[in-house]
Amino acid sequence: MPRSRTLLERLADPRAEARRTTRLDVDALADSVLHHLQHLLNTRRGSALAAPDYGVPEFCEIVHSFPEAITDLQRSMKACIERYEPRLRDLSIKYTPVESDLLRLRFEITARLATGDQAQPVWFETTIDASGKADVKR
Repeated sequence: MPRSRTLLERLADPRAEARRTTRLDVDALADSVLHHLQHLLNTRRGSALAAPDYGVPEFCEIVHSFPEAITDLQRSMKACIERYEPRLRDLSIKYTPVESDLLRLRFEITARLATGDQAQPVWFETTIDASGKADVKR
């Protein structure tokens, strides 16, 4: 059964006063996944020496081929999340245009949280601004 927080999160904030339980806190698990997605989608491929394929391509590398670049970015995000976020299953990423801001890309990430024998549906909204910065929300 997956833990609700990553090892690094538990080391940074051990919460020794918290009661120990075998029950899974689905909200804490979703928040942990959210924080990891925020980091993952804001990391540029090649910047993590231990995992050269961790992250997404430089935004400026793909921006020249719009609108085809949207499909490439979608595919790249999906492959990276599937590889580096094992707590998500049945991942789907859908592009949803932002009518009011043509310089911002919005994607809906839907998946199921791997919670042992059950799977909780989860949804994240990801917006990418003109500089390539990703903002992920639940």
